[in-house]
Amino acid sequence: MVSFLYLFSHTSVDSSMFKHFFIYIVAFFCIVSMGLSQERLHGEWRGLLISSGQNAETADVIYLSLPKGDEKGFSRVEVLNTKEFAYKEFTFEIKNKTLSIEEKYIRLSSHSPSAPKCKLKYSLKYNDSTMFLEGDFTSSDCRNKMGKVVLYRTEHPISSEKEPTLTHYWKYHFARAYDKGYPSPEVLERERKNFEFQPIYFDHDESIIKEEFHGYLNKLAWMLDALPDLRLKVIGHTDAVGTDQYNMGLSERRAKAIKDYFLSRGIVQEKLEIDFKGKRMPVDTNKTQEGKQRNRRVDFKFV
Repeated sequence: MVSFLYLFSHTSVDSSMFKHFFIYIVAFFCIVSMGLSQERLHGEWRGLLISSGQNAETADVIYLSLPKGDEKGFSRVEVLNTKEFAYKEFTFEIKNKTLSIEEKYIRLSSHSPSAPKCKLKYSLKYNDSTMFLEGDFTSSDCRNKMGKVVLYRTEHPISSEKEPTLTHYWKYHFARAYDKGYPSPEVLERERKNFEFQPIYFDHDESIIKEEFHGYLNKLAWMLDALPDLRLKVIGHTDAVGTDQYNMGLSERRAKAIKDYFLSRGIVQEKLEIDFKGKRMPVDTNKTQEGKQRNRRVDFKFV
């Protein structure tokens, strides 16, 4: 694009024509950029409404449904661990990479003094690295109602009925992950799908983890901690030196050493499973030193 404009500006075309052409191109790309931004944000979101004085753990639950085009959007705020809620209609605009939302009408609520009926205004930005939609909120009709909001994309549609369609169980996992600085579930799931396992190799007759593998194990521990439903099987192996009975014990010690490493990194025991195969599942020949080294290992799989 830049090269094209450079060539265009260095031809004999009238300068005023070039100026109008340039303005047209800039306007065109601004419109396209706005469209792409709205297309990116379109869909269902859920997350935390953290009022002043609250933290992520005590925050209320919020759902947003962002439409395409100029249609109305909808929000649903649920007070944590209660049946109190409010389902509201909002208008929005995207300007300078900021999504501004203003709640206008209450469509449905729990009709009690504790219902979250305050009409909120949100100023949100999309974070490309974490894939969070986050920012601040204030209220147009409730004094001192303000705080922070963080949302992530979800496939679960917003409920327009009195009864919620989800419990708040997901919220506790998300609040914990958010407090620890983890990115959105969408990013974490992509990381899980693209994660490549690699073996952890051991010296002859040893179950001590070499320091060179700590970085990889820390990355795997990070993923296990961030994804609440993820579990890992750790499988120990040996080369063919020694008896079957001895090698079964050695492969178990290797698998247990890896498990203990994860436990030391804060991974709960329920997320870890060990297995050990001794010398029964080699990946290389046991007739060379190099082959034996590749067989003295621990492998992994998600379960």
